[in-house]
Amino acid sequence: MALSARSPDLKHNLQVSNGIYGLIVSIGAVGSVVSLLFLGQLVHKIGILQTLVISATGQYAVMAAIPHIHSAQIYAVSNIFLAMCFSAHMIALHTQVLRRQDESGEILLPRMHGSWSLGVLVTVIAALLITSRISFAWHLDFLMAFTWIATMALLRSMKSNFPERSKDGAAFERITLESLKSIFTFDKSIVVAFAMGLLIEFSSGDWSTLVTNQEIGAGKSASVLAYLALIVGMILGRMYIVKLIRYRSERFWIRFAAIGGGGGFIFFSQLAWFLAGKGSSYALTCEVIAFFFAGLGTSFMAPIFTTIANRRSSLKPSEVVSKLNLANTIIAFGAKSIISWLAQTTSITIALLVPGILLMLVAKFAYLGSPNRVGQKGN
Repeated sequence: MALSARSPDLKHNLQVSNGIYGLIVSIGAVGSVVSLLFLGQLVHKIGILQTLVISATGQYAVMAAIPHIHSAQIYAVSNIFLAMCFSAHMIALHTQVLRRQDESGEILLPRMHGSWSLGVLVTVIAALLITSRISFAWHLDFLMAFTWIATMALLRSMKSNFPERSKDGAAFERITLESLKSIFTFDKSIVVAFAMGLLIEFSSGDWSTLVTNQEIGAGKSASVLAYLALIVGMILGRMYIVKLIRYRSERFWIRFAAIGGGGGFIFFSQLAWFLAGKGSSYALTCEVIAFFFAGLGTSFMAPIFTTIANRRSSLKPSEVVSKLNLANTIIAFGAKSIISWLAQTTSITIALLVPGILLMLVAKFAYLGSPNRVGQKGN
């Protein structure tokens, strides 16, 4: 996620317009689709732990190379491979957590997503402190080397927690090209709600630093504050949702987060745009608040809808995660392409109205959640 914090440097290296930049960062969806289609076969052959080792190594190697790329075409190909590795890593982790979640009866996914957000927070704070002092290349090269070593050490220490290769293989079924038709009919409502709720998270990763830098007029380091605010909002939402659903139902919090997060983002981002020429400090403050609302609103959409989908489906957890994320990847690619076109023809601020509005519309799907509090009879 360090790329999101250094997006102005990446765009400068590639020397492209907003529209082309949006297209090439979105084209990673191709790699995600390939990975999601054949992940079952991969894990069947080598197991979860081995998948994590290979996918992590691939991710970090490509990331270390990106600051040295000055060709949009080469970056597009690299981004496809990066997304392929990231999706393999993510699906393997989610499947393991869903299995343990079913075994323990605890809600673990929001905590796992919250832990990921804490990692992003550290990454963004580091970027905030060093962006104006350390080059893009030194930043990512050192970070990827350190992260690879730490990841390998952690996976090795947790080796006994992963299922044996032969047992794990039976739990995975390959998703083939012939099964694509079933992706969008697997659970239509969940698929749509999941995609609409996550688009603002994905779009913010692509555009939050750029919109703050280009349209609000903040410096490189200060521009990272918007993305930092998004991550803080996501951490708070993910860490506290498990406690919150003991007091009010999933339905209530889905509706509350969608309307409050999407509405707050739209209001403050538009106010920031209006104030941009009148006082950059006020505009920057509003932009930071806007992305904080976005982070709160989208924070638990992925874990809660994944949990709901797993609860509603008779499929194995690996199939649920793969189908849900494959459908979301395809939908997100189309939506992010529209956002890129709008950013090129109007402004990034106007383009980001799309994910803000879609987040608010997730409130229409609140009925998918449980009407009962955790611990309440009937839940």
